[in-house]
Amino acid sequence: MFKKFLILGVTALSMVATSAIAADASRARLMIPVQASYTGDSFGSDPETVSASGYNIQYVHSSGFGVGYTSTSLKLEYEGGGFLDFQNATFVDFSYLFGSELNGQIVVGTLIGHGDIDQTDGAQTVDEKSGTAFGINGGYDFGGFEALLGYRSESVTIGSDSTNVGRTLISAGIGFTF
Repeated sequence: MFKKFLILGVTALSMVATSAIAADASRARLMIPVQASYTGDSFGSDPETVSASGYNIQYVHSSGFGVGYTSTSLKLEYEGGGFLDFQNATFVDFSYLFGSELNGQIVVGTLIGHGDIDQTDGAQTVDEKSGTAFGINGGYDFGGFEALLGYRSESVTIGSDSTNVGRTLISAGIGFTF
């Protein structure tokens, strides 16, 4: 009898705890990268400037679980006019959001596509590719819309020579709660 009450009590407590830490509203979010950094093999020297473009869209259910799509491009410019442009790395993301007014989100993603790599001396087609992403986002809900700030780290292996490309992105965005 005690065992049944213990199981019932633990189940009830876990349901209350889950609803207390999960999001209380569904959300649609849009984020864009505002700062980027790069690690990897390229031209044998560090780039002079690194810039990122792209977007991340997400839908987060009121249970806290979410799904998203990320597309980013990274451009490296070198002293003397050389450049390396990693086009359109696309990821499918899965996330969990906790909190309501002030919230946090943990994101993991997997690479589903990568465009060509443009270089100073021509374009290189990417045949083989794999990659993962990890991110942490924070948001503040102003009652109907929210301000977002996030950190994302992407690791991509491209080409038959298994070139590793790593990038970190700082993103900002807006969200809508409903």
